[in-house]
Amino acid sequence: MASNKVLLDVATAGASGDMFLSALIDLLGQDDALLPVAASLLIYDPSLRVRVTTPSSRERSGKQLDIVLDKGVQLTPKSLMEVLAAVSEELEMSETARNFAKKALNELLEAESRAHETPVDKLHLRELGSVDTILDIVGTAYLLEKAELLGKFKFAATKVAVGSGTIETDHGQVEVPVPAVAEILVAHDVPFHTGSAKTEVLTPTGAALLVTLADEYVESSEGFIAKKQGIGFGTRNLGGVTNSMKIILGEEAPRPEKPTEKPTRKPIEKPAEKAAKKPIEKTAPTPVKAAEARTEILEAWMDEDVIVIEATVDDIDGETAGSLYDVLVSEGLAYDVLMIPAFCRKNRPCYVVKVIAAKAGLKSVAEILIRHLGTPGVRYTTWQRLTAAKETVVCKLEIDGKEYMVRVKVSRGVDGSILNIRPESDDVIRVSQATGIPVRELKPRIALQGYAVTE
Repeated sequence: MASNKVLLDVATAGASGDMFLSALIDLLGQDDALLPVAASLLIYDPSLRVRVTTPSSRERSGKQLDIVLDKGVQLTPKSLMEVLAAVSEELEMSETARNFAKKALNELLEAESRAHETPVDKLHLRELGSVDTILDIVGTAYLLEKAELLGKFKFAATKVAVGSGTIETDHGQVEVPVPAVAEILVAHDVPFHTGSAKTEVLTPTGAALLVTLADEYVESSEGFIAKKQGIGFGTRNLGGVTNSMKIILGEEAPRPEKPTEKPTRKPIEKPAEKAAKKPIEKTAPTPVKAAEARTEILEAWMDEDVIVIEATVDDIDGETAGSLYDVLVSEGLAYDVLMIPAFCRKNRPCYVVKVIAAKAGLKSVAEILIRHLGTPGVRYTTWQRLTAAKETVVCKLEIDGKEYMVRVKVSRGVDGSILNIRPESDDVIRVSQATGIPVRELKPRIALQGYAVTE
């Protein structure tokens, strides 16, 4: 019997953290879905910039991420766990999503530990120690939860492509799959094949996310009936191979009477069994300057369709109205919620509840309005929305010899000029509580600092 499930199609070009993110963004249909995660990481790397693009191949379209960060910012395994916990809390992720993120990061660190025969707390992570590791893992958990997939759907994955040949790393020239990936594949008995790409296509982070999500593995996507899908493109040019993965929502067609043969897998030689190779010494990467990142990555003015969902109610109290706003905004379902006082039939005072949301969120928002307000139905229309280019930067505010990091949202005109600067309210409150300076006095000081770092 057919059943609802999610298929991770990684048979062509493997998987990476940014491909998971871009596929989920495409599935959600919200280019700005990852912005809260990226903004929460600016405290740790102020140069971090994430831009969503829409590349196209011959027969498919999807999303791709362009990420700029300071590779000189290196986190230890302990720091990675601490940042993951802090960001998950700031994003108010559910316990299910937090546990998923912790499990994926532990999978990654333990694989590195086995590969290098070094305790986790002694690992020097190099590439995996940068902030984008947290972006990939927490971002995937956050987007899975936003798409309402965690804990509700069973995940299957195709036989995964790993690539072939060798790649250059900070440890020197390494065979594909790299040791950490090999450890993950072996530990979870993951079916794989080399595929057509002559380089690495399954990254350690991609492998950790894959095994944390997948409940089972199938030979291919053949026979899977797709209802909705998201396609995520990788940034590397693989020549004639399309560098993408798919996340497909649908159902599995009835299995044929003859059971499918178990995929054959080439044995992976563990790192300890390989001949020792002297690593090639490489100099540390040059950090990316924050100013260069700002000028290189700016979101364009966005023209998009949104839905406006309305209900008129005359029998709700203040607590109900306030909780509704919190539910819709904190869960990321609405761009804005308005409650407009009015008079309705029989001259009764009432509220017109108006919610602006992404088109993909219609049924979720409607269900919450009906459940919380008791209204039998809602009205909705489609509007077009044009939003200015925007970015989030971090300001360093010095007060009494101590530095405070404050995020600032900057809107720009089509000519690049600054239209508006607005400090992140949570950060302003945090600084106010630490210094005793009123929010009213802090906001203009932060805005001036924002102008200084963005001009």
